[in-house]
Amino acid sequence: MKKTASFILAAGFIGFLALPVNAQKKVSLQEIQKENQKIEAAQAATTVAPTNPATATPGGVQTPGTVAPPPTAVPLTCTWDVTDYDFGKNVVQLKPATATFTMKNAGKDPVTITLVQPSCGCTSPKYTKEPIKPGEKGEVTLTYDARISGFFSKSAQVKLSDGQKYVLTIKGEVQKDEAGPATAPAAVVPIKK
Repeated sequence: MKKTASFILAAGFIGFLALPVNAQKKVSLQEIQKENQKIEAAQAATTVAPTNPATATPGGVQTPGTVAPPPTAVPLTCTWDVTDYDFGKNVVQLKPATATFTMKNAGKDPVTITLVQPSCGCTSPKYTKEPIKPGEKGEVTLTYDARISGFFSKSAQVKLSDGQKYVLTIKGEVQKDEAGPATAPAAVVPIKK
């Protein structure tokens, strides 16, 4: 029996080594993300809700078949004039590029911008700090420092007091300043004779 098990193990190992490397399945990032979303959806559908007095049996046991309701999304009541701003090739190196995004509160309650978090330190935000009443507008300004020439794409996450979250994006291409820094002409010094 020991010889048979060893033979089967050896045969399986040799068979594994004989498989071409190309036979392994290659999976893209998008396929993995889709599969993860399916798994999360299946898990959410099978999550048991906390005990509800209406469906609980004596002793506090949940009746079979009840599932937790899916989490409710925060209704997006604010609208933006734009959420993506493209500077194109109009950004000159070492000259900050600024884009202003305008938000309108279309809801029934005032909201406050609680946080604007840029994706990196090269982008600085300014935003309306006061509560934005229904029908009124607020602003978020993003300034890119433009130190490095070439293409850039930066974002900032905007969080509101009612739980809403938005992502604002700026992009463009920084052009080298070919003229260089302005220099003053050399001073003329009279020669003494």
